[in-house]
Amino acid sequence: MKKPDLVFNNNIHDIKNIYDILKFLEKNSMWLSGFVCGEGCFTGYLSLDKKSLWGLQPGLDFNITQSTDDRLLLEGINLFFRNRGGVYNKPNNVSVVALRNVRVLKEDIIPFFNNYPLIGMKNFELERWIKLVDIYYHKRHIGDISESKNSMLEFALIIKNLNIKRNNKNKLRRIDIIIDWLKTLKAFPSIEDKLNLMNLIKVSLKDI
Repeated sequence: MKKPDLVFNNNIHDIKNIYDILKFLEKNSMWLSGFVCGEGCFTGYLSLDKKSLWGLQPGLDFNITQSTDDRLLLEGINLFFRNRGGVYNKPNNVSVVALRNVRVLKEDIIPFFNNYPLIGMKNFELERWIKLVDIYYHKRHIGDISESKNSMLEFALIIKNLNIKRNNKNKLRRIDIIIDWLKTLKAFPSIEDKLNLMNLIKVSLKDI
């Protein structure tokens, strides 16, 4: 059976700069979807922040990690998404392109994968992650005590299930503490409550 050719396949060896990569991605957007199936990562997290309403600041991330030798590819992917993210070098000759702005995730990243669907387990990961984006984008984690608590708790539970295969024992213990703490709250936490959570996490992680 003859293999289908990529639109840009005849000139694949002519890709020498970021604009060549952009041209390739624009003509072969399904290639990027397939690449993300293997190399992409959809994550969510909760940072401790005593100034936040619940003592927790939600965060979201769509990223792709590669060897720093392939940084140009990551910069091309960022350019494809109109430079709405950033490319960062990490230790051990690793670089990552990351998009974190919730509006970009909602209005650019999710529609892209609606048009060029992922397959396999990565698609299930995306579906869970989209729920996180929806909570954060529509600010369901702030406002009325009952609704915002339920939304923050849902956010934490989804994070645990979303990242469970990548999380180490410390991260899993940390999110479990946050979930249990949220369940006990009957009102918005005080500064003392938030500091107690921070201390509880600090002490508990020392024992692991």
